[in-house]
Amino acid sequence: MLAALLIVSLLLVLQTGYGLYYRRQIRDVGRQLDFIGKHDSFKLITTQLQSRELSRLVESCNELLRERRAQNQRFIQKNEEIHETIASLSHDIRTPLAALDGYLQLAERAEPVQERTEPVPERAEQASHRADYVRLARSRIKGMAKLIEELFLYTKLQNPDYRLELSTVDAAELLRHSLVMQLEPIAATGYEPELALPSQALVVGQAHAIERVFGNVLSNYVHHGEGRLTIHCRETESEWEFMFANPLPPGRTIDAERLFQRFYKADPARSEQTSGLGLTIVQSLVQKMKGSVRAEQLDQQFCLWIRWPKKREERV
Repeated sequence: MLAALLIVSLLLVLQTGYGLYYRRQIRDVGRQLDFIGKHDSFKLITTQLQSRELSRLVESCNELLRERRAQNQRFIQKNEEIHETIASLSHDIRTPLAALDGYLQLAERAEPVQERTEPVPERAEQASHRADYVRLARSRIKGMAKLIEELFLYTKLQNPDYRLELSTVDAAELLRHSLVMQLEPIAATGYEPELALPSQALVVGQAHAIERVFGNVLSNYVHHGEGRLTIHCRETESEWEFMFANPLPPGRTIDAERLFQRFYKADPARSEQTSGLGLTIVQSLVQKMKGSVRAEQLDQQFCLWIRWPKKREERV
């Protein structure tokens, strides 16, 4: 009888001790949480007691801490992107505005031809200078209008609810039309494009959007490309693929992973007035049309592939 009482007493003592230790571990978890919250620490919660319930509690708390830190990192990254966006916009808008102001001041200082008393050749030269200033100012205004239009389109494309009305269109014909529209700037490169296009490439898309895609790709070549532009088109079982390729200058590399990021410019030192949104818009438009786009550097060639789904054959 005495032995049974001793055993029961010992069990009660052990249970009481375990309960007190368990409560101390719970309080310790609370203290760790308070410390992590106050000091924004990257520590995780630990416990010396390996009970199933307490281990589950600690793991749940640590999972919440990891998710919170991941959210903070995403917030910091998004905040940095916003700052970079504002800086890029400020630069891209301020630069043409400053040039525009300079051209207008020069044109303003050139007195009207009819008020000048210089000989005819000098008056003609002054009139020519004034016309050049006005032409350059107009060019800057057109560049700013294009920049603002691209920003507006980019903003629309970021809206998940924005949809394109898709139908069957001839992508090959739209590409030929885009090449005609870009004929003068492409000719200024000194190279004639190498084309391998089918007579027809029926895809599911939107005509204006596809023309915009091709226009942006060709404009990207004109402003940033080198050498001869190669354009090939091939048909797969379910898609039409358009490939654009041009050589890169010696030593130049392309960061394909960043190429479609907004405001990314492979060579920031170049002075062309571009928004850095051209290929970003290309990717967004193609994806809105259920297509795909990818870029890669192969040796010293920049290659871009765009795919659209083919027109579905109607069943009889």
